[in-house]
Amino acid sequence: MLNKPCAVCGEIKPEVFKIWFDGYVKLHRCLTCGFVAQYPGPGKFTVVTDYQDFYSLDFVNKGQEFIYPERHRVLQDISNRAIAQKPNGRILDVGCGDGHFISVCSQKGLDCYGVEDSKVLSLYASQKTGAKIVQGLYDRNMFPQNYFDIITFIQVLEHIPDPISALEIANWHLRVNGVLIVEVPSIHSPHFLAYQWTGIKRFVKPPSGIIYSHYGYYTPKSLATLTKGRGFKELAMITGRWQYKYTGLLGQVGKIIDPLLNSLKIGGILYLGTKSQ
Repeated sequence: MLNKPCAVCGEIKPEVFKIWFDGYVKLHRCLTCGFVAQYPGPGKFTVVTDYQDFYSLDFVNKGQEFIYPERHRVLQDISNRAIAQKPNGRILDVGCGDGHFISVCSQKGLDCYGVEDSKVLSLYASQKTGAKIVQGLYDRNMFPQNYFDIITFIQVLEHIPDPISALEIANWHLRVNGVLIVEVPSIHSPHFLAYQWTGIKRFVKPPSGIIYSHYGYYTPKSLATLTKGRGFKELAMITGRWQYKYTGLLGQVGKIIDPLLNSLKIGGILYLGTKSQ
């Protein structure tokens, strides 16, 4: 018996869900939209839903400014794409964490806001960037309607059990023609594809493969289904982007293979869309 409908398309027929992985956790794939998730279906539910006290400032004690300094070039790329759509205005980063992306955007002149459930990180991000950070889970009552020009979910949507509600709230907070940006891991990333082709579970062994705190795993198709159903028109759906994730020789290789990865829809997903209603 299903515990919940598909979080992306609402499918509820049990026969439409197939076990995608049965190892460290049980993952199910919705055959209607392609979304892979721990729910619906039986199995151990390991997703973290309360991040208020989940993080610490250990990264500061290690001499780091941000938790993932290696992500800086990726965040620069996302901010450049955002500004190409909206050169100025008000931006909200949902799940802003330590404020790394907000720091990048504020340096480029955007009026930055953030939402972060972690008490520690929300305070750090506020002090670090000077942006307006709201602590808590993203909620409609946090901001007025039609308030933002850009809203981003960067490596966040995969942690949210109800992505439909989250994007409906984002639609409410965005101005008409406002830009939605979503970056999520993909079930079509190389390590997941290697598992699919070989059946060797080691390819997706946590924590470098399956992430226990990830509610679900997207494909370009399932992300397109989710965003279109919430009133967004797709501007771009880019996969891979290895040239921004790596430096040196690997970064140069990324420049060469990124067009191929994008054409094959392999690798992490970056979605840009605009509010159409």
